[in-house]
Amino acid sequence: MIEISDFQQVAPVPAEVVAAYRERVPAEMVEVWERYGFGTFGEGFVRVIDPREYERGVGDCIGRVVGGTESIPLMVTGLADLIVWEPGAGLTGIIYRNGDTRGLGSKVSTFFNLTRSGGAKHLARVLDWSAFPEAVATHGPLAFDESFTYVPLLSLGGPKSVANLEPRKTIEAIRTMVELQGLIEH
Repeated sequence: MIEISDFQQVAPVPAEVVAAYRERVPAEMVEVWERYGFGTFGEGFVRVIDPREYERGVGDCIGRVVGGTESIPLMVTGLADLIVWEPGAGLTGIIYRNGDTRGLGSKVSTFFNLTRSGGAKHLARVLDWSAFPEAVATHGPLAFDESFTYVPLLSLGGPKSVANLEPRKTIEAIRTMVELQGLIEH
């Protein structure tokens, strides 16, 4: 059983989402959806999202080219990173702001357990979260569908400064980064 002590539910996961994805994602993720719903954890940094909404909004921005399998959006971060399930590979973080990807474990539970036990240190190591708490302190908390995005983007010469982080709708932020920077193929 996955324990997420700081989970803040935003909404329950509709039964039709669970039914549509039950055979496409690990049972651990279905358990999270049924027990916790959509919401945030990891000090508000990680958001469990509706995969349908993100497949429609950024499905063409995932950049999966290796192995030919699908990538199912499961979570996003407060810095517009997409966390996807890739059958046969596991959980992958797509860090658009840095033009990078990170393996987050072959099991969904690995990511949840390491985040619970390692907290900020784990998130800093695997998802470069260090600007997030300062951005929240400086700019205020985000709405569930928002993420902080560097303006201008780091890839366009923008400084990696909290002063340059602005809240944006997450789906639109990811689309903008891909349109300006290109796909992060993996």
